Amino acid sequence: MRRIFVVRHAEAEKGKKGDMQDIDRPLTDSGKTDSLSMAEIVKPFIDGPAIIISSGAKRAMQTARKFRKAIGGIKLIENGELYTGTGETIAATITATDDKYNCVIIVGHNPAIEEFMAAARCVARMATSSVAFFKVDCNSWKELDLNKFKLEFLLKPSLLRKTK
Repeated sequence: MRRIFVVRHAEAEKGKKGDMQDIDRPLTDSGKTDSLSMAEIVKPFIDGPAIIISSGAKRAMQTARKFRKAIGGIKLIENGELYTGTGETIAATITATDDKYNCVIIVGHNPAIEEFMAAARCVARMATSSVAFFKVDCNSWKELDLNKFKLEFLLKPSLLRKTK
């Protein structure tokens, strides 16, 4: 059983017109805290070799690094197509993943993440730092069938704050 974690980047600074490019917006302090908290929750569900594939936007890469720090010993690669891509881009990224990895963590942006989720029969609003965890019964990422996705959980950081 292969595992996919779809992560929306954490909360980022609001860019003022002309202040900075959208791709360069960094995480807020709250975003840094939320992404690390979510990564700690994901860590026990990593089973076997894993890889993080992240959009090249600064906020996405910062989120991905928080996951790598919490999980430890995991490869992180940047995929520039995830910055402006669609749900299909996410699916293509996963199917192109080396089969030596049993777990894939995608860090990206809306609307692509919500498009991907809808294609996997999971219509949900993905707030910043949200994580969707799917299990997929396939021997190779190339066999990926969105109709066979099984949602294990969908977690939003606001739920964590309510329990503290």
